[in-house]
Amino acid sequence: MPHMSSYALTDLDQRPDLAPNVLALFATAAQGSGHVVCGLPARMGLEPLAADLKATLGILLAMSGRRLAGALAICPYSEDQVTLWGPVIPDQREQPQVMPVLMQELRRALREGGFASMRAQIDLRNRTLRAWMMSEGFAPWKDLHCYERDLAPFRAAEISDVQAAARADLDDTARILAECFPDSDHHRPNLVQRENEGYRHYILRHDGKVAGAAAVQGGGRRSWLKLIGVPKSHRGKHLARHLLEGVLASEARLGHHAIGLEVLDDNRAAVTLYEHSGFQRRWSASLLIAPV
Repeated sequence: MPHMSSYALTDLDQRPDLAPNVLALFATAAQGSGHVVCGLPARMGLEPLAADLKATLGILLAMSGRRLAGALAICPYSEDQVTLWGPVIPDQREQPQVMPVLMQELRRALREGGFASMRAQIDLRNRTLRAWMMSEGFAPWKDLHCYERDLAPFRAAEISDVQAAARADLDDTARILAECFPDSDHHRPNLVQRENEGYRHYILRHDGKVAGAAAVQGGGRRSWLKLIGVPKSHRGKHLARHLLEGVLASEARLGHHAIGLEVLDDNRAAVTLYEHSGFQRRWSASLLIAPV
């Protein structure tokens, strides 16, 4: 077994030739008891693509000679926090040597970049990775669930009060999303920028006013419902279910096959809404947090 000092550290920017190897490594941990949750929410649970590697802030690599011994991707989350994808260490016997190499450089890079903390979503089935992260100072915060819904039944559904947000609707959309998700920076600096990044926004009109909003990204095999909410002034009228069904029908008409989302376990109202709307739980994870 190589000693810790025998591992060299690099990153994918310095070694772009290793991209196929890194992609293959992450693909080995895409499902099952060894599932390593992708730090890009819209790509959770899907087979990783080359575009996913490019969407990260960077990928640290531990090398033993010419052999890739471990990889750890840093994914964007907020101005002061990142989400980790990994580490993936193919030979678990090397974890005691490889893990410190990756984590020390990770913390140095994050401090240099002005980040204060990091988060990791650990599939509840992957007890090995959970133990690794806890040994590195990560502490559990909450559990979350990943749900998916087949969109085929919605392709012929009627859509009445739910529509794609026009440019003139984006201020109202941003106001609702900011109220419903005060910790999210999705509405900053503005939703025009988010749409330029590939997001789609939907609104629900009720009594002539915008009474609900949603943000969706991705597509093809599966789109991703990032945010959906109804402001307090319009709750208690079953508008959330109406908005959700309108979003599902709209996404189905765009030709997407399924839609996914993540929800915190303690958000029981949302869990009930999604399950009553036919969403199936695919897997659950613990959200672990650590300071840089």
